Amino acid sequence: MKKFQFTVEYNEEKIKAIKVSLKDKGKELDEEIIKYLDVLYNKNVPKLLKKYIEQDFKEEDKTEDQKKEKVEESNKEEEKINGSFRNN
Repeated sequence: MKKFQFTVEYNEEKIKAIKVSLKDKGKELDEEIIKYLDVLYNKNVPKLLKKYIEQDFKEEDKTEDQKKEKVEESNKEEEKINGSFRNN
């Protein structure tokens, strides 16, 4: 899943106050914003579009898993080759 980063302008003093208040509760501003974005997503995005997006996520995850497997296989092969050189 690709991540999107954005910037929001907001009153600096209010942000500081929010951070302090959240810290007292053991929470982080970034995490709370992400939770709220999830609420907005679930509330506003139609089910059909959610299905499409989630299917797209699954395809990306499969591709990433396949890439990881190839790297792991390559690393194992490299270890075998390096091990055989050490034994000789």
